[in-house]
Amino acid sequence: MALNATIEAARAREAGKGFAVVANEIRELAKQTSEATLDIKGKIANIQESTDGAVSGIDEISKIINTVNEIVGTIATAVEEQSAATQEIANNIAQASNGIQDVNQNVSQSSMVATQIDQDISAVNQSASEMTSSRGQVKESAEDLRNVALKLNSVVSSFKV
Repeated sequence: MALNATIEAARAREAGKGFAVVANEIRELAKQTSEATLDIKGKIANIQESTDGAVSGIDEISKIINTVNEIVGTIATAVEEQSAATQEIANNIAQASNGIQDVNQNVSQSSMVATQIDQDISAVNQSASEMTSSRGQVKESAEDLRNVALKLNSVVSSFKV
């Protein structure tokens, strides 16, 4: 367009001098518009590059966040499993404690029964001792009674009926 204006101004000569000045201004304006357009195009390219870098960075951050979420999920699952295992261990310890208390009670009762049996055995031993002692006396008394019976028989046989 500026070229057309220049050609027209050259044809018009004196009358076209003013037109030539306007054409020069239009050409200068077109040149500045072209330079500004190239500058804006460069700035847009820089913005697109920065945007691409930001998008790439956001993608990397998203991947890292997903990885962290997976790790946190794994840790949460492990903590849950540990909690369940710890609870089971605590329950087993409580049951073992109850079992030990039962065993202690049984041992205590067995000890009392053993003490009673020991006392009963002592009483039986004492009775056996007394019986042994009495047996000697019974044997002597039986001997004496036999001797008395022999004498009585001898006396009764001296009587004749």
